[in-house]
Amino acid sequence: MKPILIAAAILFFTLSSTPQQVEHAPTVAQCQADQRLWFADLEDNRARDVKFFTLTDWQIELRKCEAVDPVNRIKYYNTASESAEVQLSREYNFIKRHGLYDQFVAEDAAGKR
Repeated sequence: MKPILIAAAILFFTLSSTPQQVEHAPTVAQCQADQRLWFADLEDNRARDVKFFTLTDWQIELRKCEAVDPVNRIKYYNTASESAEVQLSREYNFIKRHGLYDQFVAEDAAGKR
C-alpha cells in the first residue's frame, strides 16, 4: 500500500509543480486578420467545413478582440454572431434530420425548457 501512496504523492507534486500556460490577449493585428478571414469564410459559406467547436473558439477570441480593439468592436460582434448563426443552423438541421422538431415544439409549448 505504501508504494501506491508514494507514487500518488510524486504524481501530485509533479503535476502541481508543472508551470501553467498563461493565456495572453490577442493582438490588434491578429484580431483584425482573424476577423477578416473568418467573416469571409462565413459569408462565402466556406465555414461549412469548420467544426462546431472551432466556431465556438472563434466566438471566444472575437469577444476578447472587442476589448483589445474597441474601435472595431462591431466587426468582431457581427462575425461572432454569424458564427453562432452557423452553429444554430446546424443544430436545427440536426433536429429536423432526426425527426425531433415536432417533439421539441411540443415540449417547448408545454413549458419544458
